[in-house]
Amino acid sequence: MNNSISRSKWLATTAILAAMASVLYFWELPVPLMPSFIQFDFSLLPCLIGSVALGPLSGITIALFKDLIHLIFKGFGATGGIGDLADFFVCASIILPSSLIYKKMPNIKGLILGLSVGSLVSGFFAGLILNAIIVYPLYDKFLLPMTAIIGMYQQIRPSSNGLWEVLAIFNMPYTFLKCAIISVMAVLIAKPLQGVLLKYSKPKQAPDQSSLEKQDDEPSDDNNGENTAVKKPANIENDENVKTV
Repeated sequence: MNNSISRSKWLATTAILAAMASVLYFWELPVPLMPSFIQFDFSLLPCLIGSVALGPLSGITIALFKDLIHLIFKGFGATGGIGDLADFFVCASIILPSSLIYKKMPNIKGLILGLSVGSLVSGFFAGLILNAIIVYPLYDKFLLPMTAIIGMYQQIRPSSNGLWEVLAIFNMPYTFLKCAIISVMAVLIAKPLQGVLLKYSKPKQAPDQSSLEKQDDEPSDDNNGENTAVKKPANIENDENVKTV
């Protein structure tokens, strides 16, 4: 959690961004040259904003809740909830590396570098590896046989053969491109939004006790006058003592 923001403000802001991501997740667009069950949406954007402004835990939380909300309201739909799991893999794969790099380089260069590396990691790790070993085997087990899934890709590219090949040709470049597009948008708005979040989320600081004690110890003008008046007789006595001697 960001040290400059209170826990309540962190939770409230994360909840607002999760609600925004959930709304954006319902606005899905078909993707040319991809099977119909793969669609484009902008729900990753609030996740990236939350990870930059509030830390990686916020980004992961936003991704998790927007996928759960999407699953609850839309049901298992055409993907049986497996599409929501795949979406979470994509979000987590870009949030974690980009946040770690930005933490080491908390400036615009670090943000651009982090999102660039995160897009590459998400494209390779989520678009290829996790799809091949987790997501598409789940499709094969619960929804469609693997031959039917590969057949959907072969309708676009007849020479495609095998799961790894279609994922490397279609899903990996698409995942990278999606993350790259949304990363550009995040770079444009994440830093200004971070300043706004931190400005209105910092808790008010209590007065410094040491300064208050110092003020109490300082004599007032009236006391200064009294001290001056008291010191004069002492000076006079000293003068008299000198004369007597």
